[in-house]
Amino acid sequence: MKFLVADDHELIRQGVKGLLRGLDPDAQFDEADSWETLAAAARPDADHDLAIVDLHMPGMSGAASLEILFKENPALPVVVLSAEESPDEMRAVLAAGALGFVPKRQPASVMLKAIELVLSGGAYVPMEALSLLGTREAIPPAAPANSAAAPAASLTEPLAQVAALQPHQQHLLENLSPRQQDIMRLVHRGWTNKMIARELGVAEGTVKVHLSVIFRALGVHNRSTAIAVINGWLEAGKTL
Repeated sequence: MKFLVADDHELIRQGVKGLLRGLDPDAQFDEADSWETLAAAARPDADHDLAIVDLHMPGMSGAASLEILFKENPALPVVVLSAEESPDEMRAVLAAGALGFVPKRQPASVMLKAIELVLSGGAYVPMEALSLLGTREAIPPAAPANSAAAPAASLTEPLAQVAALQPHQQHLLENLSPRQQDIMRLVHRGWTNKMIARELGVAEGTVKVHLSVIFRALGVHNRSTAIAVINGWLEAGKTL
């Protein structure tokens, strides 16, 4: 797996990398220590499986910076680390599209569990933030982790529900990383997560987290609707 670790303290970056090596001894890493280096590293073609981001590095403006990051790379899975624990900040970070928020005061075991949850296709929300999530927009439901895809022919049926690609959907499809393009091609063919993982030589959890992020960014909640969006994209003469 490939991770982006962004924190302005080298000690924390090294600690996070050590935890991630516990999940994957062969993990690859890119690092950033400021908003400038994060924005440069988080490009779509870098193909990161997950980014661990400190919200208050030099040059960052909290959740507003995350929103800019997701505009450039809407399919990037992000877990935020922060010394700040303001409920408003937690809500803003999760609403911006982060898949998790981990306070830095928490033990390493909590961060590891949060990362494992996100890599399995879920989202990690601190107990302090649960009372804030009164709307579905704050944490949209993740795609079913083990849902089997139906044959591609039957998946064209929801197309009428997606009459035209929305701007955010077009932006996402134009900025999928190479790995995410491969995953979505196979999803379009009706392949299951397990089949995709075997074909691409990656962990099934890697497939799940990419699908969770892609579905969320597309504004859909299942494979059928995602494929309807892709069908609209292909009918418009685009390629995937």
